[in-house]
Amino acid sequence: MSTATEPLTAKGRATRQRLLDVARRLALETQGEVELAKVAEAAGVVPSLVHRYFGSKSGLVGALVDDFFDRLQAEVIDEDLRGEGRWPETERIRLERGVRFHYAEPFAAVLYGALARDPEVARKEVARNLFIIERAAKSIRQGQRRGELPVGIDPRLAGAAMFGAMRMVMVEALTRTPRPSVERVVEVLWRQVAASVGLVGPRPARR
Repeated sequence: MSTATEPLTAKGRATRQRLLDVARRLALETQGEVELAKVAEAAGVVPSLVHRYFGSKSGLVGALVDDFFDRLQAEVIDEDLRGEGRWPETERIRLERGVRFHYAEPFAAVLYGALARDPEVARKEVARNLFIIERAAKSIRQGQRRGELPVGIDPRLAGAAMFGAMRMVMVEALTRTPRPSVERVVEVLWRQVAASVGLVGPRPARR
């Protein structure tokens, strides 16, 4: 596998981003077909330039996955919602923003659909999913310390249940025509979140 070169200048970073934008557009047009030669042709550059910044097809696909999750993290996961209320209020807002992000991002359907079979996508998703689960677990621990969530809940298991449910519900919702409303998806997912953290159903046993 060829090694990608990280751009050191503003011009280099802009070129890499332009190539990434072209690759995303082609992936959307072809439902997941990503080829370095076609990206180079569409961008009007020589193939060696795409190789320089991404190394290989796997490197380019991995960069597309990273770009998607970087934006999800910046726009949803890292959003500071502490002023919006207690844990149930803030996390329902975050959940709705996550659903709206997926609905507004055309690449989500390709990532969870045709590209899901790509080994590099699977590898990248595992690492990103573990990070998101840990962030959810951190949020749950904070809610427990503030007395807003039951202390008997296992934060990582609950975080995994929350994110796993969201991913699979989004896979289903994004493939429907027409798509279910954002409100309907949020309502379904919130029931899963509430059950995962002990806000509904039997109270968990204290450890």
